[in-house]
Parts: sequence; structure tokens; C-alpha cells
Amino acid sequence: MSDASTPLTASLVTCSFRGDLEVCRLLCETIDRFAPPGMVHWLYVPSADVALFADLASPRRRIATQESLLPWWFRKAPMPGPEWRAWLRLPRRNVYITPFSLPVRGWIAQQIMKISAAANADTEIVVHVDSDNAFIRPLRMENLARGAFVRLYRHPEMVARSSHRTWHEAAGRLLGLEASDFFGAEYIDQLVVWRRSVARGLTERIADIAGTDWRVALARAPHFAEYILYGVFADRVLGLDHAGLFATDETLCLSRWTEGFENAGEEDAFVAAIEPRHVACLVQSTIAMPIAARRALFERACAFAAAQDAGVTPPA
Repeated sequence: MSDASTPLTASLVTCSFRGDLEVCRLLCETIDRFAPPGMVHWLYVPSADVALFADLASPRRRIATQESLLPWWFRKAPMPGPEWRAWLRLPRRNVYITPFSLPVRGWIAQQIMKISAAANADTEIVVHVDSDNAFIRPLRMENLARGAFVRLYRHPEMVARSSHRTWHEAAGRLLGLEASDFFGAEYIDQLVVWRRSVARGLTERIADIAGTDWRVALARAPHFAEYILYGVFADRVLGLDHAGLFATDETLCLSRWTEGFENAGEEDAFVAAIEPRHVACLVQSTIAMPIAARRALFERACAFAAAQDAGVTPPA
């Protein structure tokens, strides 16, 4: 599937929305600071939010609509604004209506968007980077590829959560594999690197197994995880060598997923946990933390990483 004769190029893909505008702005600043100048950043937002993100556009950053990643028959259901959603306990994300499925949750639609963005990218390497990430040291091609082989995050330890078992089972069904609740590795991470040719092969496989458009098949799937779907396809259907991938269990991102920082000591410990392989940090956007505090924490992380790279004692 891979073509070793074609030089590898990379782009960055982010799906965001108005609720993550400020953290996304911070991400964009760190991309401009640390990503190679020729690496284009595609920022996909709802059409209603384009004006809010317009000032982030640049020669290396292209703002496009999330609707452009979906087929015409995906229609957003009318929903009230964020305040009313919270008061009425409605989903934070949008809900979509299609003629081929039950209403589609926004989380499912976003995963379809990410697969579509990768499969239709104009680069062979696509780096999925969420809004609440920030780069802390230079991103280089050697972080993403080894020669003609592209990185695949693949951790052998099972995550002991029922959701992960459900996602593995869904991957098996969608890919036409023997039923399993664990296909030997976990693939969910931050700063996830995909290969365009593999993403295209994934959409073709889903369509072949379902006998319909791959987006219809995924719209009908109540649960799946795009990173597990891609990883299982690469591992169990293609084989890594044929896919042009190499596996690693080392993450590129230091992540804070759920719990906020209770005190300065916890922030100190987070920064001290940065390793030379970490090119980015994540503090989940749902963690209550003022944007000024996020900026200060990420600046400390950048200083720590710079000291590591210089071979000197990182700042406390």
C-alpha cells in the first residue's frame, strides 16, 4: 500500500469549535513557534464559527468548515446555544440527522470528520492534534516517520475500561474480523499520526464489509473510536510492513486527561514529568483552568523542554 519512492510530507489537522477558541488560539501560537514552516495546519470549525476563528488564518494555517468533511446528507439538528444546552442538560456537541441512520451524536460525527480529513489530505502524513494541546519543543519529521515508514502509536497493555472493550468490538464488526474485545494493543493517544493511504484503505474496507458508503456504516455505529479503528485495520488487516508503518508505545504528548491541578506542587510535578520524547502537552479542555494559567503552565513546560534539549538542569 505504501510507496517508498514518494517523499513523505506532513500536515496538521485540528477539529475545533467556539467553546475551545482560546485553547485553540494557544495551540496555533505553539504550532507557529515549533512546527516546521512548510507544515500546513488545517483547522476545521463549524461554518457558524468561521468568523470567530478568522484571525487565526495565515499562509500556513487554513480554516475550513467541518461541514466540508461530511456528505451533504449529514444535517445538523437545530440546537440552542451553550448556556441553554447546559441548563437543559443537552449534549455539548451537535446532533446530526441523516436519511440512513438514527440521529448521530456529535462525537461520532467528529470522528467521521477526522477520518475524512486524513483520507483526503494533500500530504501522506496527517497529525491529529486536538485544540487543547500545545507544542513545547520543535516538531520534526523524525518524530513522525523513520525513512519510508510512518509512526503508529501502539501500546500492548489493555485499558481496563468497558468503553475500550466496546470500541474494540465495534472495530471487529466494522472491519469484518473475528469478534474480540481486545485486538492486542491500544491505539488511543494525543498527537496521533496517521498515513493517508492507510486511512483511505480503512474507508474502503468499511464500505466493502458494510456494502454501503463508509460514512453510512459509521453513522449507523452507535459506538466506535477512530484511533482504535485505524490501528486495528493497520495491524490486523494490512500488516504494518505492508501499510508502511512502524509501531511504538512511546507517546509524543504528556497528557492531563481529567483531574485539575489542586496546587502548585501538582503543576510542578506535571512539568517535571516531561521527557525528551514529548513534543507537546495536553491539559484537557474540560478541566477548569483559566487561559492565563494554561499559558503560564505551557511556558514553564517550554522552558523545561528547552533546558532538556540544551543538556542543562531544567528549571524547577
